[in-house]
Amino acid sequence: MAEFTAPPMRVLCEDFGAARTYTEMVNAEGLCRGSEKTLFLLETFPEERHVWAHLYGADPARLAEAARRAEALGRFEGIDLNAGCPVPRITAQGAGAALLKDLPRLGKILEAMVKAVSLPVTLKTRLGPHPQAPTWRETLRVAREAGVAAVTFHARYTSQGHAGGTHLDTLAEIVAEAGELPICGNGSVVDRPSAEAMAATGVRALLIARAALENPGVFAFAKPDPCALAERHLALELRYRRLAERFSRLTAEEATVLTFRKHLFRYFKGLPGANTLRGRLMDLHTVADLHAAITAFRG
Repeated sequence: MAEFTAPPMRVLCEDFGAARTYTEMVNAEGLCRGSEKTLFLLETFPEERHVWAHLYGADPARLAEAARRAEALGRFEGIDLNAGCPVPRITAQGAGAALLKDLPRLGKILEAMVKAVSLPVTLKTRLGPHPQAPTWRETLRVAREAGVAAVTFHARYTSQGHAGGTHLDTLAEIVAEAGELPICGNGSVVDRPSAEAMAATGVRALLIARAALENPGVFAFAKPDPCALAERHLALELRYRRLAERFSRLTAEEATVLTFRKHLFRYFKGLPGANTLRGRLMDLHTVADLHAAITAFRG
């Protein structure tokens, strides 16, 4: 969800009932070095109510320090560690899902983070590197020993990426073995039936990611008017990009247009005229152009 779960998207998700949102994955090393661009990933809007900082890395000391810096901002309800991202540029650093191949390190990271902050620390992870190497039992053990507040399992293995079916039977087994440790579920929740199927495993909460990109209303199982949704998102995006002008080589309008093109097509995907819009996305150069494209769908 990198480059997507910024304040504009999080506000929209909260509008439709998301009880908790997460920042983009934030590199602990960059945060510790004082990178302004990395710190900007932890920017929030005043109206956001339930945001958690989402960190990644491979060094216990640096993640502990990054957690302290995130807590010091006073913006977050908790700190989440990513040990499930399968993207090669993340795993090549020994971070994300690569930590499932080094569970002692994962345990040290979690223990260091829990000791470093007063906020609750949670873990987001997967069932294991691949179906022949499940690690969820060991992950539960190190998470419990470190004192984390909860664990979210994406009900797939790293080798699956975001494809293939979710293993809800395994998720139910995890819930049964977790005891008092709260378990949350994630993976291909896109509508009420898929949400009910995952909820039946006994998880405490459901995390929705990719489905919200096309429809933030998924949290309420609603399909809002795409034009109204796009206009609200566009206004939030322009507001967010104005905050970034102090270190960006782009103006707020330029950055908004570049960022919002990918959102725009998702909101109108499947509607009459969507393919035409896809073909002319690169011809949209100003916020006025974006407004005109949205207006064209109002009929």
